[in-house]
Amino acid sequence: MNTQPALANRRTFLCGTGVTLGLPWLESLGGIAHAAEAGKEPRRLLLICLPLGIFRDSFIPKLSGSDYELTEYLSPLADLRDRFTIISGLEHPGVSGGHAAQARIFTGIPSAERNRRSLDQYVAASLGQHTRFDSLALSAGANDFGWTDGGSMVPAEKSIGDAFARLYAEEGAANKAKVLGEIGRGKSILDHVLDEAHDLESRLSKRDREKLGEYFETVRATEKRLAKSEEWIHQPKPQVNSKPPAPFAPDEIITNLRGVCDLTHLAFKTDSTRVITFGYFRQDTVTVPGVNVGYHNLSHHGQDEGNIAQLKRVERAFFDELKTLLTNLKSTREGDSTLLDRTTILVTSNLGSGNSHSNKDLPVLLAGGRFQHGEHLNFAPGTVPLSNLYVSVLNQLGFEDQSFGTSTGTLQGLTVA
Repeated sequence: MNTQPALANRRTFLCGTGVTLGLPWLESLGGIAHAAEAGKEPRRLLLICLPLGIFRDSFIPKLSGSDYELTEYLSPLADLRDRFTIISGLEHPGVSGGHAAQARIFTGIPSAERNRRSLDQYVAASLGQHTRFDSLALSAGANDFGWTDGGSMVPAEKSIGDAFARLYAEEGAANKAKVLGEIGRGKSILDHVLDEAHDLESRLSKRDREKLGEYFETVRATEKRLAKSEEWIHQPKPQVNSKPPAPFAPDEIITNLRGVCDLTHLAFKTDSTRVITFGYFRQDTVTVPGVNVGYHNLSHHGQDEGNIAQLKRVERAFFDELKTLLTNLKSTREGDSTLLDRTTILVTSNLGSGNSHSNKDLPVLLAGGRFQHGEHLNFAPGTVPLSNLYVSVLNQLGFEDQSFGTSTGTLQGLTVA
């Protein structure tokens, strides 16, 4: 019996009702007051990946410890030196494939295994209980970093303007009534679909059962979304003075990055979400002064001085914007602390060297949170999994987990203040 058309029809039926299976419906609630009402200090996580690598000589200090000299990329962050840590030598054991490894940068799952459970989505399952956005996956050019337990990729919001509107644009009463109607219909539809899908399971091949498992997971996520939507639909969105981002051309990578950073600050400031991921990337032309070669080609610089000079212009732009974001977080008070104190920021890449496609010795900048910062932690390449850092991040966020991905423990030398 061919069951695939039947399943496809049910999927079509679901979409036809106005219920979308996938990422939970994302909206915001109402600012910092809600954070205080949660009963404990809100903690946040920001994950950033530069999928084309970070030019090592301009990023990693030559000396380890606290007396290292700031490199070219770190010099804009001089005033924040005591709020970040540089880490070198880490990698994900068993993860290879050059660019293909970017989907596993926040999961740590070896390339030979099915990808699953990224750090952001694991954290969002808990921290997202206090906000209407469980998490935000934004795109400053790329983002395939978020993965569910079942191995489904969390799609990113490519339009910063659309993301801003979903966070802060108020809907009319008619639209709210429509949404509530869809929620009511969706609940009964999901019950029906799950019953029928479970009936199919015993007649499917192993591969199809795996696919059906993904489907169940998506349905469960939708159930949570519907319940959350019904609870929050009547709540007003935060009132913000910021204007919606203006449209920009695809090659305006700095404008895109700036919009993502501004929206990140605003989303944390209004407690619209506590987990955000984004990537800084564009394959070809970028509008950066002094750059006339595609970003991807520049990452494969071949040690050519001219290519390296242009590559550094593109990457330096990222660190300039990162400085602004960290400064804004530090300047924003929340209770008796700052957003920077309550936000753990992890910047890394799936490539230790964009020029050679190496997935070893990955560059890492860890900022904010309650960590004791100000050092360069230098580990012998190939000896410590990057996931050890993830365990330390989880513990600092209040999780008791002792493992994640291919970890062997917490990251030695990294302590909480």
